Amino acid sequence: SAMNAKPEAKQPFKKKYKREIIAYSLIGIPLIWWVVFFVIALFWSLGASFTNMRGGYGWDYITRIDFQNYINIFTPGSSQSEAFWSAMKVTLIWTVVMMIGNNVMGILCAFLIRSIKRGGKFFLALLFWPSLVSAVVGADITKTIFASDSSGIVNQLIILAGGTPVQWFENADTALGALMVIPFFFGFCQKMLIYYASIVSIPTTYTEAASMETSSRFLIFFRVTMPLMKNAIVLNTLLSIIDGFKVLGPMQLVTDGGPGTSTQSVMLLIYNSIFKAPSRVGQGCAYAFVLFLFILIVSVIQRKLAGKEESTIE
Repeated sequence: SAMNAKPEAKQPFKKKYKREIIAYSLIGIPLIWWVVFFVIALFWSLGASFTNMRGGYGWDYITRIDFQNYINIFTPGSSQSEAFWSAMKVTLIWTVVMMIGNNVMGILCAFLIRSIKRGGKFFLALLFWPSLVSAVVGADITKTIFASDSSGIVNQLIILAGGTPVQWFENADTALGALMVIPFFFGFCQKMLIYYASIVSIPTTYTEAASMETSSRFLIFFRVTMPLMKNAIVLNTLLSIIDGFKVLGPMQLVTDGGPGTSTQSVMLLIYNSIFKAPSRVGQGCAYAFVLFLFILIVSVIQRKLAGKEESTIE
């Protein structure tokens, strides 16, 4: 009987919490890595943003601790303000174009692949392949396609059509557009995979019921499937915003921000401020934290707006 049951013997601490000890041991190394290279680095750069620290000199050569770096960013007419907001304009254009283009292409390809009865997985793997291409290779492809002389693929087509070669990366009006072509058409791969996983997880009973009302696959997709993909859409939108504001590779590897500052993103501005002479580590860290706050605010607003939407099916 329950009255005669012997109380369970107390287990040793290691045996009682064996699973927890193993779990914490496994995450210990990445946790230490995260603390050293993110948390400590975050607070170090935050402290540096209030100083006039210069690269190679360290904390011993700091002569002031104040808010001047942040004041410079928000003071109209200052060189720091003009550089930051010019770079922010480039970054915003890049982010909006890539967010719309990559997500539209990703969701369209995911829908079309899901509609294929045979060979869908093959095309899914084939379209995912460009995401494995490194930024360096992507930059070389961009240079090859938009080379300013007659060796560029686009210029060769223009010459065949009777036109004159265009200096794509030497012209401030065309440089940013030329940089965006390759990421626009090949940056949808990971988003397509997320959308595909979301589509296949939707019970077929919804689409089967909708097919009794209409035979249009696109109408069923927009009226039934898309509302049920809300979480995937929100996730990919947030990833697009973050990736857009962090863009560095194409600008750094192809144009180095030129001509002038027409292709200089905020991340490239931060990199140049810290690592290029004359090094301004404090100002670069201030740029980084303003960008961080901007991304945080945009992400929170976007998430709140998405959270108010209803996922019901009409």
